[in-house]
Amino acid sequence: MTETPQTARLHPLYVVVGVLFVALVALALWATARGDDQAAGQGDEREAPADPATSQDATIREDVERDLGAIEGVESATVEVLDEDLLEGLPEHVPAPAASVTVDLESFRTPEDAQATVDAVYGVLTTSGLSGSPTLTVVDTLPGTAATMRLEPTGPGDRSVHDGVAFLDAGATAVHLTADNAAVTGREPAALPGLAEVAGTLARPLNSLSTDGYGAMYTSSVDPVPPPLPAVQLLAEAGSRDETTQAVYEVRSPTGNPVPLLTVYVEGPPTPVADWLRASGQADLLGSAIAFTVYGSETSESGFVSDRELVSTDPAGDEADAAAAAADGIPPCTGPDLRAGVTGFDAAAGSRFLTVTAENVSDAPCSLDGRPGLSFLRASGTVPDVLAEPEVPGQSPVRVVVPPGGVATSQLRWGAMSTANDPDQTTSVLVTTVPGAEVTRLRVTDVPGADSGVDILEGARVVVGDWVRAAS
Repeated sequence: MTETPQTARLHPLYVVVGVLFVALVALALWATARGDDQAAGQGDEREAPADPATSQDATIREDVERDLGAIEGVESATVEVLDEDLLEGLPEHVPAPAASVTVDLESFRTPEDAQATVDAVYGVLTTSGLSGSPTLTVVDTLPGTAATMRLEPTGPGDRSVHDGVAFLDAGATAVHLTADNAAVTGREPAALPGLAEVAGTLARPLNSLSTDGYGAMYTSSVDPVPPPLPAVQLLAEAGSRDETTQAVYEVRSPTGNPVPLLTVYVEGPPTPVADWLRASGQADLLGSAIAFTVYGSETSESGFVSDRELVSTDPAGDEADAAAAAADGIPPCTGPDLRAGVTGFDAAAGSRFLTVTAENVSDAPCSLDGRPGLSFLRASGTVPDVLAEPEVPGQSPVRVVVPPGGVATSQLRWGAMSTANDPDQTTSVLVTTVPGAEVTRLRVTDVPGADSGVDILEGARVVVGDWVRAAS
């Protein structure tokens, strides 16, 4: 009889050992994979470390906004910090930019209360933990009037918020006060004298006081002061006349002495407004001369308000004044004595300005009077038909002495012109410094701000100032 072979049976101990071995191998593989993932994550963090200062600002931003919003008189507050992604390209030695804080004030509060609110805002910012010195912008929009205020205080103790709210209370439609510019806007010319009174009471210098749309505008581009009330009253009266399209009162300092100039643009002939200005007593109230030019539809007329003529002075000092007054022994400048130049392009409220210079390159003083001879050259190479007229027709020019190395200047002024239909702008000025001198071509496009030329086009009227001594 044949026996059937029996299948070999594994010992139970071997089975247990085998199962344990497989489990240990699986566990080892899982641990290895997890370690690789953690290492990769740590590597990513090492490659892009967070900027501590920016992370701190981002972390506490909401807390600061909440603390600012809790201050009495604050309607809302926003804290902006630069996103970390934008800082990746900054060199390591460049600190993270400071946070920018905007505070919207509650409307219709007193100037004192609004100032107290912003003082409290600075108190919160000082202890907020934000990096650097956060910049602050204060805004307000009056409901129902659309009047706006935007201020950039320079720091604790700056009273611009008090003054800005005071202007709004006086009827301003826009107030913009920063370290570089102070501008206040009123709804119509009649509102400007009241705003000027507020500026005087607050001792707040203004670069600009104007109406909406700049139909009437007081502007001071140098060393601003509170606008003198007689000057603003004159501006308001001129801007309120039926024939006036724009009136601009400018305080400029081309030679170191501020000289007020009123420019009025009218529909029709200029004579009625020019006669009214000559009869006005505002220059006597101001205590100084005010030059004016009235531009009509076809002609212009110039003179002095109240017929109070300008007393010309030489800002170089008493010694130069005496020399200029007794210039009999000093010969007139000739063409070879002078080197012509052009500089000082500027624009304000519909007017353009350019300054022609004449430097004495000789080794002896010489005297100048009158004004330079001018013509203009456009980009196409053509000469436009331009009317060049004196600042004050019929006035005798003042003789000035130019020492060796000294400079005389003549300021040009013209009204802005549209280049939409005539894009062929003036790119050079052809200057004759004195009669008989050679014509010098000066490139206007080399002057900062006029790199594409200036809008002296066909039919332009350019007021040419007399030679005066440049400020030292």
